[in-house]
Amino acid sequence: MEYEIEKVIKSNRKTFCIEIDDYGKIILRIPKNSSDLEIEKFLDKHKNWIYKKLKVIETRGIESYPKKFIEGEKFLFLGNFYKLKIVENQKEKVLLKNNEMNVSDKYTTDVRKVIIEFYKKKAFEIISERVDFYSKNYGYNYNKIKITSANKRFGSCTNKGNLNFTFRLIMAPIEAIDYVVVHELVHLVDKTHKKSFYEKVEKISPDYKKRIKWLNENSYLLKI
Repeated sequence: MEYEIEKVIKSNRKTFCIEIDDYGKIILRIPKNSSDLEIEKFLDKHKNWIYKKLKVIETRGIESYPKKFIEGEKFLFLGNFYKLKIVENQKEKVLLKNNEMNVSDKYTTDVRKVIIEFYKKKAFEIISERVDFYSKNYGYNYNKIKITSANKRFGSCTNKGNLNFTFRLIMAPIEAIDYVVVHELVHLVDKTHKKSFYEKVEKISPDYKKRIKWLNENSYLLKI
């Protein structure tokens, strides 16, 4: 298998780093004065990892491709795929119906915008409900909830007790959403990721490792 380095970034860093994004683009980060021989040795040392990562990406379905927001394209919501359809005489901007994500024809030039608005609205409604459920049943007190557009972090919490969640989570199954909710609630009393932290998580979500696995293996689908 052949591969191509998309971009090489030189900086004052002391170590070599290679990144492969969800679409197979490879970025190499290296120290400013790196020699060609050093780069070659680094790439050779990590070639098996590179090939393995590219192979995984290659086997993914069309759903992993960058969205074009055209009819027939599939969009995730709570772990299920819905085909995008532009419809007439629809009051709502976006409506899920019969495995379809129906977008009003009034918004054909703003399909991406209205879908993201829909995701953010539903994310706030559903995640707030899940946070409220777990906080009341397990004694975790939070301040307020904010929905963000974060690309990499599913959730975070602040010292003031605020909880932040990316709207992209609404594309995941409810079990995965619940794990992130529990994770951030536990962080309100334990800021670490030590054994004690995961023991608290496990008391609420005994199968949390399964939920983490889903997020790790499918995070590429939570893109828009």
